[in-house]
Amino acid sequence: MKRILFVDDDITAHALLKAMLNDWEILSAHSGVEALEIMKHEYGLIVITDIHMPKMDGITLLKNIREKFPIVQVIVLSATDQSQNLLKAYEAGANDFISKPFEREDVLEALNNTIRKINRWEHAMGNLYDKKGKNW
Repeated sequence: MKRILFVDDDITAHALLKAMLNDWEILSAHSGVEALEIMKHEYGLIVITDIHMPKMDGITLLKNIREKFPIVQVIVLSATDQSQNLLKAYEAGANDFISKPFEREDVLEALNNTIRKINRWEHAMGNLYDKKGKNW
């Protein structure tokens, strides 16, 4: 099954994403701190994270992921009027972004682009990807 770690402090966003992507396994975290704890134990190649969250914002989470889990692909969520935050996310290594409020088509497009990228890298670097734990 395809797996995503979704990080957002908005409970409604979690319900909406799960309803949009009912053929995906969605792991939920409500803060960057919780996401990093989950990532210690759960293997997956895609994280979708909001930028604005308490305790640890999405940019800080993204930087932590880049340092600790460099092959994980990170898609950031941001309100459309937050272009400065998107620039910071891009500079920190975000793979893609989705504007809030998000639509199913936008989420699927970002996921499909990300999966194509993962597949290219996996083909080129095969043995660096853990075959038994690959979930995306």
